[in-house]
Amino acid sequence: MAAVVIGLMAALAIIAWAGSHTLGHLAHDKTSLVRATDAAAYSGAVVQARALNLHAYLNRAQLAHQVAMAHLVTIASAERFRATQSRQSSAFNPPATVIGMLFGARHAAAYLAARAGGGADAVALGQLEQAFRRHDALLHEVVAVARDQQIRQLMPMRDHAIRQVLVRNVGASGSALRGDSLESLGVSYAIGPDDLPGKVLRLTGESPAWQRLLFAVTRQHGYLNDRNATRRNLWAISARCPHKRHELRRRGETSLDRQGHWRSSDTLSFHALRSNNIIGCYQREYPMGWAILRADGAALASASGSLAGAMPGEQRDAAAGAGAGAGLAGKDEVADTDGAPQRFSDQAFWRWVGQQALPDWDIFNGTDNRLANRWGQGTGIRWATRGRPGYADLASDSRAPLRFVLNVRQSAAGRHPARDGDRRTSSGRGSGIVATRNEPLEALAAAHTYFARPHPRPDGRIEKPSLFHPYWHARLIVVPAGIPALPLDQRASR
Repeated sequence: MAAVVIGLMAALAIIAWAGSHTLGHLAHDKTSLVRATDAAAYSGAVVQARALNLHAYLNRAQLAHQVAMAHLVTIASAERFRATQSRQSSAFNPPATVIGMLFGARHAAAYLAARAGGGADAVALGQLEQAFRRHDALLHEVVAVARDQQIRQLMPMRDHAIRQVLVRNVGASGSALRGDSLESLGVSYAIGPDDLPGKVLRLTGESPAWQRLLFAVTRQHGYLNDRNATRRNLWAISARCPHKRHELRRRGETSLDRQGHWRSSDTLSFHALRSNNIIGCYQREYPMGWAILRADGAALASASGSLAGAMPGEQRDAAAGAGAGAGLAGKDEVADTDGAPQRFSDQAFWRWVGQQALPDWDIFNGTDNRLANRWGQGTGIRWATRGRPGYADLASDSRAPLRFVLNVRQSAAGRHPARDGDRRTSSGRGSGIVATRNEPLEALAAAHTYFARPHPRPDGRIEKPSLFHPYWHARLIVVPAGIPALPLDQRASR
């Protein structure tokens, strides 16, 4: 009897030992799978955060390049403006003494100082154009390409990170399982729900949001602001219009249209007050300096980088030998001035303006330099550009954190490679334990990528998530309720 009891106790001890050994393996495998799933989910969220931060850096780089391009077109316009002002000052049209008498010595000195530089430096203008083209090429060949690749490859890169982390972590910490692929480890996974698809968009540069942002950035640079000023002499000129005066008008602006074409203009004109019995008081415009630079899709510059357009007062042959920036009009050559004559000795200025039939050309109460603009358009500079590239931003409904849930399953075959004697029938001893070991294991993990500033805004406002600041982070979150299990036919390779 004692032998029977001892035998039963030994059998129970063996069964208990076998059960504890099996449960230990199950607990270890489950813990390993949960740890690997958490690590994979977090890694996927980190990939998302890094990609969104990269988009922010690309958008900011694009803004920086466009601000640099704005400076280049403005500098080139200023150089051409100085050259035309030098020509007019040297020709005493109008004389510097008249400018000084009417508007002060400071304006006369500036007008005379323009003579020092002579004509426009074709080499300098060519160098500015080449720098502009380099910025344009970087925008389209580097920034835009990197942005498109990131948008296309974001989900594949996240999946690649998840797979690599699962391969390197499943079965670690003492387990005998090893493998170099999910298939060899018997692991499959699915992602869902997933907030990432369709949330990162490539938008065109014509977007009003981008227009406002670029305008706000360029306005921070005083050199790019409008260059407008008007001076009037102090005393009355004509009894017919005692309230009117001679005017010195400086006008200039740097702008960018919706297609990404830059334009910079600079003009300076003396508007002399005149009167006659036919039309009364009017202002006769004497252009003192003019420049218009357009950067658009029409590549009017030559293959050697020469500048298009002619400008009076410069040596064509000398400029042609200077390399880039050549192609300027000769000193004695009458340049195209967009139909506006250089002199009005043959007809009165006011008659010619009336013949133009331009209702917005107001010689009585105008505020602009229309004649200088006409001369500038006819002798302008043209640079080639491919326009404004697109930018990346979140879809309008994607201001919440980008969440996803990772569902991972490991089959029993992956956890316990087949060995002789491992597989038993349901009628054999310990069949319940074997069935438990042959059940697949599952693990769920959730993570999200969220936007958070490292420090509060100085103005105290809450900043909405966007792709203009690299403030994206990653973290694990609680798995939402009601997430379905991984389908049985889910493949490891997705």
